[in-house]
Amino acid sequence: MHRPTRREALSAIGIGMFAAARPFAQDTRPEFDAVDHVEFYVSEVERTRDFFAAVFGNTLLANRSAAKRYVKVGSSYLAFEKPRTAGGPLVTDHVSVAIRNIDMALVHALLESRAIAYRDYPSGRDTAILDGDGIRTQLSPSDGWSLLKPPTFAPEAIVLREKSVFRPTGIEHVLLNVTDPEASARFYEKVFGPASQRSNNRIWFQVGRSRIGLLKTTQGQPPGVNRFSVSAEPFNDDRVIARLRALGATVERPETPGAASFRDPDGMLVQVTTG
Repeated sequence: MHRPTRREALSAIGIGMFAAARPFAQDTRPEFDAVDHVEFYVSEVERTRDFFAAVFGNTLLANRSAAKRYVKVGSSYLAFEKPRTAGGPLVTDHVSVAIRNIDMALVHALLESRAIAYRDYPSGRDTAILDGDGIRTQLSPSDGWSLLKPPTFAPEAIVLREKSVFRPTGIEHVLLNVTDPEASARFYEKVFGPASQRSNNRIWFQVGRSRIGLLKTTQGQPPGVNRFSVSAEPFNDDRVIARLRALGATVERPETPGAASFRDPDGMLVQVTTG
């Protein structure tokens, strides 16, 4: 018997999609804060933890109920674990966008008025939606790091031989690979409002201090996260490139002048900019 995946179930269930539909006033749209976190699957949890701690700092947490780790990245954070099924793909599970002073009844009203399926998490303080490519976005409270509390979440310490490569301030943007950018834009504008910019074959949505971008997938590339970009305090390009390479990162030519672009040990693309 086929057991549906979490994404299949979420897409099919659409809890609350039409139930008790309420009118939604445009001027009461939720106030988005920023990208709160990115959660993804990795081949070796400790290796990824050590890598990102050396890159962004060793403010770390471990989940006592699951083999999951968290690395603080300024006002945002990264969360990662091994795939939940043997041989599962190393992909991003979800991107979380924070809402200031979140009111779940208002969030539900917005999604219902837009006929967007959603599924609340057990905590009752956040919910998830899927776009047409199955990319999952979580709508959550601001400062999600502050909600990762004992006894489930415990501080974890590792010794760094020198200061972290960057001094991050937060996640500035996440760029998504999508099969049909215009169709995806119509979906995301229902949640985030009109696109803020269209340039270089990308469609951008402003979500508070961060952005969500859409880019058409290239042949053979599946939909999902193309990269996430972290903002940081000013840095010396030559020095950070040398340190990234010493950590085993694959350094690439940055798309943005003055940025640093590299891949982690599992090939995830990361960009760092100043600002």
